[in-house]
Amino acid sequence: MRALGLLCVALLALPIVGLLATVEWSTLGQSLTAHSALIALRLSLLTALAATVLSLLVGLPVALLMARAPAGSMLLRVARTLVLLPLVLPPVVGGIALLSTYGRRGLVGPLTEALGIDIAFTTLAVVLAQTFVAAPFLILTVEGALRARGTAYEATALTLGASPTRTLATITLPLLAQSLGAGLVLTFARALGEFGATITFAGSLQGTTRTLPLEIYLAREIDQDSAVAMSLLLVMVAAVIVAIAYRSPGAEGLRRSLGRTSSADDTAGAPAGAPADEQTDAEEHTAPATPATPPALATPSSPALDARIVVPERGVDLALHVPAGQTLAIVGPNGSGKSTVVEVLAGLVAADDGHIRLGDDVLLATSRASGTKGTEPSAARPGVTTVRSRAPHLRRVARLGQHPLLFPHFTLEGNAAFGPRSEGAGRSAARDQARTWLDRVGVGRLASRRPYEVSGGQAQRVAIARALATSPQLSLWDEPFAALDVQSAPQLRELLARELAGRTAVIVTHDLADLRALADRVMVLEAGRVRQDVPLEEFLQRPAPGFAQRLVASD
Repeated sequence: MRALGLLCVALLALPIVGLLATVEWSTLGQSLTAHSALIALRLSLLTALAATVLSLLVGLPVALLMARAPAGSMLLRVARTLVLLPLVLPPVVGGIALLSTYGRRGLVGPLTEALGIDIAFTTLAVVLAQTFVAAPFLILTVEGALRARGTAYEATALTLGASPTRTLATITLPLLAQSLGAGLVLTFARALGEFGATITFAGSLQGTTRTLPLEIYLAREIDQDSAVAMSLLLVMVAAVIVAIAYRSPGAEGLRRSLGRTSSADDTAGAPAGAPADEQTDAEEHTAPATPATPPALATPSSPALDARIVVPERGVDLALHVPAGQTLAIVGPNGSGKSTVVEVLAGLVAADDGHIRLGDDVLLATSRASGTKGTEPSAARPGVTTVRSRAPHLRRVARLGQHPLLFPHFTLEGNAAFGPRSEGAGRSAARDQARTWLDRVGVGRLASRRPYEVSGGQAQRVAIARALATSPQLSLWDEPFAALDVQSAPQLRELLARELAGRTAVIVTHDLADLRALADRVMVLEAGRVRQDVPLEEFLQRPAPGFAQRLVASD
């Protein structure tokens, strides 16, 4: 296979070798420094750069739209067809389409001409032609990266109080840096070499629309050596740009973080070459000391939770109530709807019907009756109206799953400070609060490390600190200890029990130890319905037949 790969690489390199073989080296300098070649090169670089910027402005929203559209939806099919058309059409057809749109007699040409803007056969026409044929490279690259990565990090940011705009700016775009860079490189390279659409829509006016590919085409008819020399120049420029753009000093750490998940082996994420005492991290197996709780971190007043959740497509239809300051544990077999309940409470999944009330505040109310006063149609569920509270503390609903999902481009301190910063805290105040919480969970000395530089158990501690640093009025925990080893899980369980004291919380679990350590009440779900909802002591003494009995009997 290696030999076959090398052979294919050689075949790809063969045309470049052929070009080099035909270069007239004795006159190369003279050909490359010709006035017409330098003007064409300058114009090509400027227009390609402008086309790349325009492709970014237009292509990024399109890529985000396509990546978030449901697979197989009409919106996705239409958008993808429009994006792919410039790739499959002959460039000259694209030029004719642009001319039919922006030319003086085109669809919008008379309007732009009335405004005093001429497009066809101008430098702007070159930029538009290059954007038309090059933007799909950026769109498809970014869309593929977004779909492959999913939305877990964005969902985490939203549950920590970040607005969609802040999530886009601080999470989505930084995590897209590598893919976005690759897409921009491909876009620039394609724009730099564009010929057919340009000559059709913009013509070939020296200094105005004659880019280097057009100059090469014209020179080929009268001076073959000059055409070959300029072709070599274009190849060299493209190669240098690609080489520079693909240099990614921080890519390795980012890739390691993105690819990392919690595992039972808590030392799996320790950096190579770290001292043995840091790799074993004895602190993970010793309950961390609890610093005195400063007034700013005192347990907030936690109101009662009352909810009715109906999600027919997942078979969930139930009501739940959690008294103020208590923890409800939800248990049940796989597929019973436990995670769906948590996701609806966190605002990550839309309910078809029901409500969510936290104290006196309505976080969510849905109704099948459209046109209800004070409601607005739900974009997620056509025909369903939705009311959402605009209260300042609406976002104080923290969620943590079995994977930490620490933001890989932040330090541990930056992760813990993300919630306070999203709630409006100043940089210094958020940093101090983050440091205090990291100390409380026993990883304060690692504050300056990146997520890929710590072990799974340490990462989970940071995730707990990050969730609690927002002073949530409702804490949601979806099997937070499932991926930890038998030594780390009890310590984190003890830690969470201490930090949840007096807070209203919901925890999903399959572990009886979690119930004994954390729960005040236990709800048993089966097929999306409540089979039992009783205080912990009653559950342990008289579990409902079936799953609950087997769970208690396994102790």
